[in-house]
Amino acid sequence: MIRYVYQCIGLCLLICFDLKANMPLERDPFQPYYSVSCSEQTEQLLEQIQIWHFRGMMKQTDQSYQQIWLSSDNQWLAITDDTVPNVLFPWHIQSLLNDKIIWQADLPNYCHQTVSWTMPLNE
Repeated sequence: MIRYVYQCIGLCLLICFDLKANMPLERDPFQPYYSVSCSEQTEQLLEQIQIWHFRGMMKQTDQSYQQIWLSSDNQWLAITDDTVPNVLFPWHIQSLLNDKIIWQADLPNYCHQTVSWTMPLNE
């Protein structure tokens, strides 16, 4: 009899686990679900950053303050002390060199990669 009870419990646990594993994840009903591939996201991010062009930089003499100016189709964007405005989210400055800015954006966790873009300072 005990053996039968253990078998029933084991079978119930197996069925419950299988049902839970095959159930779709709960989603926020107010948030639309879009399935976008990693390559599509990379393409969209590169299009987003490539419309901006470097126009100049201001530095304070003690090097504690710097401002980078970008432009795109009659829009100007100031980046102060590497704080990138939300217009460029999720891009951030990876490194600022004498002749280029290297930008980086993280893709979602399921892509397991980042995207980089090099913006020349002298065009």
